[in-house]
Amino acid sequence: MNKIQTFIITLLIFFSFILNAPALIPGELKNEIDTGEKSENKPEMFFEEQVYNFGKMYTGENVKHEFKFKNVGRGELSISNVKSSCGCTAALVSKNKLRKDEEGVVEVKFNSGHYVGKVTKSVVVNSNDPVNSKYKLTITGEVIEEVSVSPKRINFGIIRKGDSCTKNIAIKTVPELKIVVKKVESPSSYITITPHKEAENSYQVIFSNYEYLGKFSGILFVYTSSNKQERIDVPFSGEVVGDVTFYPETLSFGSVKYRQDVKKTVIINFINKEVQIKKVEVEPVSVNYTISDLHNISTKKIEVKLGDTMSGRITGSLKIYTNSIIQPVINIPINGEIKG
Repeated sequence: MNKIQTFIITLLIFFSFILNAPALIPGELKNEIDTGEKSENKPEMFFEEQVYNFGKMYTGENVKHEFKFKNVGRGELSISNVKSSCGCTAALVSKNKLRKDEEGVVEVKFNSGHYVGKVTKSVVVNSNDPVNSKYKLTITGEVIEEVSVSPKRINFGIIRKGDSCTKNIAIKTVPELKIVVKKVESPSSYITITPHKEAENSYQVIFSNYEYLGKFSGILFVYTSSNKQERIDVPFSGEVVGDVTFYPETLSFGSVKYRQDVKKTVIINFINKEVQIKKVEVEPVSVNYTISDLHNISTKKIEVKLGDTMSGRITGSLKIYTNSIIQPVINIPINGEIKG
């Protein structure tokens, strides 16, 4: 009897579950269907390739590539814009709204310009794709020069007035292209260029007869038979100093309050160890100064301090007299304003 009762109870529970189940299933299925419909109605952008390697190209050449894509989602794909990194241009050459299974094209152009070596540029396609709204495309490769100049910039460094300085440049070309170096010249009168006797396509660049003190700069022009690099510009720079160098070139106190304790420092470096300071004059007379050694006797420190000067603008100078033939007087302007 117990076994029969147990069996009957089990059957009743089972049939009760079966009878009640249909009332629950439709609601659950409806939620699943709604969720599925929402996800299926979304757009999805798919590119056949994300990276394009153009291999090797010469400086001055251009490369163009088309990235093809497709809307593999069910919703309408909308492309808002296409942005590219420097040196690269990109444009959507198809329509900006695509339905399911419609295809589009993003055209990317790269101008090698003055790039040399391995190059990687990126393009970002902005859309309403909920998963990947900023789709990144990459174009990469290597730019090689038909003609290369070493060094690419000449630094003459610090040169004492009256001295000359010589630097060397080497010009290399791709052998199979049979490029000829026509000439190397500079419009600067103080630069002389002569071919190196022992090395082909090597030149000596000589700096001399510069009459001024201070920094200088200019350009060398290298002319070749290359169609892509007919002229290569090589900048140069340096500084001509006398017996004495100093910093700063101007003492500017800016705007200060009356009787505010403000001082400025001038550093004097003696290139010629035989040069000495004979005397110092400062204007206006209310400006005070002190001289002391800095690190060694070849470097001096002059501290300039405002005295009891009336309010208003300050204009004057710090004059340093030396026994140098090149720089007998160093004049450093002084300016500022005192507010009462």
